[in-house]
Formats: sequence, structure tokens, C-alpha cells
Amino acid sequence: MPSLEEIQNQISDFSNAKSIFSKKEIKVLPEILWEGEKVKKAAQGTYNLATGLLVATDKRLIFIDKGFINLKVETFLYDKISSIEYSTGLIFGEIVIYASGNKAKIKNMEKNETKDMAEFVREFIQSNNNQETAKQTNTNNDLMAELEKISDLKNKGIITEDEFKTMKEKIIAKM
Repeated sequence: MPSLEEIQNQISDFSNAKSIFSKKEIKVLPEILWEGEKVKKAAQGTYNLATGLLVATDKRLIFIDKGFINLKVETFLYDKISSIEYSTGLIFGEIVIYASGNKAKIKNMEKNETKDMAEFVREFIQSNNNQETAKQTNTNNDLMAELEKISDLKNKGIITEDEFKTMKEKIIAKM
């Protein structure tokens, strides 16, 4: 887990996260973050009538509300977020997160922080999706090359029809 000092260094550039109202949420971040997880963005807001901190890390999106006695944490894994939208008014804005069939509204966010947070999450999700697509394409290309190779071996008489079928089934099972 990262130390409080490491977390404070990570969020030193976030204007809204330095607010006196979010200090208690920042103090509990070392207990909440996973090993090696890094804070990328943070913004104060209200969720389910509780004022807290929305934190975007390199692994997930987290809403933290540290009350006097209790701690409420809601996690949104990036691969479960199907959509994120935002709207802004004169001073404040809100983010709506659609994840796993649920809809979460983070309200009363500073106008500029709203757009920045939503765009960061959107870009992060898109980047991860592009990486997954590239990995899948590379894997499929590798498997197709394997199929071509064993087909060539069969055509040259190096392997039998039965050996070809067995190898082919193993390759297809990887797809």
C-alpha cells in the first residue's frame, strides 16, 4: 500500500482534492488503495447525499466518504464502466457513471473538475479497450499462423490427418 506522503505527492496538482473538506478522505486512501495503485485524478463531490472524494487511479474509480464514525467506499472497476457522462452549470457539475447495470451520480463537483474527471475516465477506458483489442488481434494472428503452419505440415505429409485434427482442435480451443 502507498503511504500517505506518497499519495499526497500524487495528488499535489489536483486543486479540488486539496480542499479542507477532503482531507479526511485523503488520510484513509492508504487503507483503500491496492499495492502499486497510483492516484491519477481526484475531485470532491456528493454521492447519495454524502460529500466525499472521487478518486481515479490507474486501476479503478473510487468514491470515498469518511464520516466521523463510518467510512463508505464505492468502487467502479474500469472494465465494468459502460459509459460516463457529465454536465455542468454555472459553478457546479455532475458525473453519471453507468457500471454493471447501475447508475451512480456524483453531484456538486467543481465545474472544471467535472469535465476533467469525466474525460480522464473516458480516455482511460478507451485506451484500455484499445490495448485489449490489440492483444486479442495479436493472439488471433498468432493462432492463425499456427493453423497455417500445421496445415502446411499436413500437406507436406509430415503429420497425419489425425495429428492435424488434434493440433487444430487445441489451437481453436485457445481462440
